[in-house]
Amino acid sequence: MTFNIIIVLSSIITGAMALIGGLIFKKNPPKEINWWYGYRSRRSMKNQEQWSFAQKAGAENMMKYSSIPFLTTITGFLIDEQHIGWSIGIVIISPLLWAFFTIYKTEVKLISEFDKK
Repeated sequence: MTFNIIIVLSSIITGAMALIGGLIFKKNPPKEINWWYGYRSRRSMKNQEQWSFAQKAGAENMMKYSSIPFLTTITGFLIDEQHIGWSIGIVIISPLLWAFFTIYKTEVKLISEFDKK
C-alpha cells in the first residue's frame, strides 16, 4: 500500500475550502436576498425569512459535510499508485458528494420548516 498524493492533497484542499467557506458564510451571512453571495435556491429566495434561515442552515451543512473530502484522504493511503483511475474518480466524486449533501440537507430543512401544510 503506497501513498497516493493525488487523493490526499486534493481531498485535504477541498475539505479545507468547504470548511472555510462554511465558516465564512456562518460568520458573514448575506443579510438581503441577492444573486451573488450565500446559499441561493428557488426555495431560499422565496422571502426574507426563508433566506435568513437558509443561510444559517447552508453554512452549518457546508461545515458538517466538509468531512466527506477529508475522509477520502484515508483512501489515499489504501489505493496503490498504479490505480490512477480510482484516484481520479475519488477526487471527482468527493466534492460532488459534499455539494449534494450540503444542498439536499439544506433543502430538506427548508421544506420541513416552511412547507408545513
